[in-house]
Amino acid sequence: MISVNKAIKIILNEVKNLPKEKILTEESLGRILSENIYSKINNPPENVSSMDGYAVKYSDLKSLDKNTIKIIGESAAGKPFTKEIKNNEGIRIYTGATVPNKLNTILLQERVIIKENYIIKTNQNYNVDQYIRKKGFNFKNKDLLIKKNTLINSRILSLIISANHKFVYVNKKPKIAILATGNELQKTGKSIKNGIISSNSPLLSSILNSFGAETTDLGIAKDTKTSLKNKLNDINKYNILITTGGASVGKHDLVKSVLIELGMKLIFWKVAMRPGKPLIFGKLKNTLILGFPGNPVSTFVSAVIFARPLIAKYLKYLHKQNTIKAILTKNLNSNDEREEYLRGKCYFKNNKYYITPFNLQDSSLTLYLSQANSLIIRKPFDEKRNKGDEVSIIQFNDLNNNI
Repeated sequence: MISVNKAIKIILNEVKNLPKEKILTEESLGRILSENIYSKINNPPENVSSMDGYAVKYSDLKSLDKNTIKIIGESAAGKPFTKEIKNNEGIRIYTGATVPNKLNTILLQERVIIKENYIIKTNQNYNVDQYIRKKGFNFKNKDLLIKKNTLINSRILSLIISANHKFVYVNKKPKIAILATGNELQKTGKSIKNGIISSNSPLLSSILNSFGAETTDLGIAKDTKTSLKNKLNDINKYNILITTGGASVGKHDLVKSVLIELGMKLIFWKVAMRPGKPLIFGKLKNTLILGFPGNPVSTFVSAVIFARPLIAKYLKYLHKQNTIKAILTKNLNSNDEREEYLRGKCYFKNNKYYITPFNLQDSSLTLYLSQANSLIIRKPFDEKRNKGDEVSIIQFNDLNNNI
């Protein structure tokens, strides 16, 4: 068996670069930029008012007690005032409207007294350029706005569009094929007499898609070499194959041997972890192979620990497994030679995180997995932990809100 950290390093070392692709900016949410984004325009494109009021010359205000200022028109957003403006003339202006070049101060509408279309008085402490957003105040043409390999969230998407980019180049998603194996597996909706519902494939699809991959469900293979080979007939069109089930040493665990017969180079088998020990990693031409154990919790933990950094490497997205410290609410026995991932419920109280591990940690218990919101990480040979001790945990909502 190899350690979890060594397994991750070996897996990531096999990743090859994927090409970039051009997509509509409006459809880029959750994608990773493959190029820097530079602004194509100034924002705002002209000097604009940040308030409703009156645009005037600062110099005219100095003699307002002697020479009133005539209002000769108005400027609204999208409808600028374009006529000539002389001394002691100003315009009515609205928020977001263009400020004519000769005018350099905005008087708030509630701070002026108007008589017969003239400004006769103001009680505003005015300054030059007051309430004016200058051209390029937000960003200027050719400014570097976003660096490549940045995750596009809703705020960044909005910025890219406001910089006049209809399309963006993003890192291509890795294509992952998912294959469930086992004679006992049945499709949902059928009458179940013998066997279980196959839930690992949709579990994996939802997790891997949330991590940024593009998944294809290959269905269910029976525990025969013929069935497995038929399902894997066209596997090299995918960047990654993830199998679930058939990875151990039982009579019906045929995944490893069939993949080797098909030409897979076995890189390692078995990782010192619980759950997820009988994990297969290999390479079949240019397709990376991950063989996960069949128990649902093992599949889930394997996806979080191994598939997440793998997908991030393909996307050229900086991945770091975020962990936090939490206080145990019950005792934990000492750990053996395997790194362990215990399911638990974390909560926040009095500015501290607390974690309660479930009493039952069997890797088949999907009910407890659904109720968990965190994994407690136990390093190999970790000593006994008592109630009140701190442990490291991975919170699911730090991975993705949909996990």
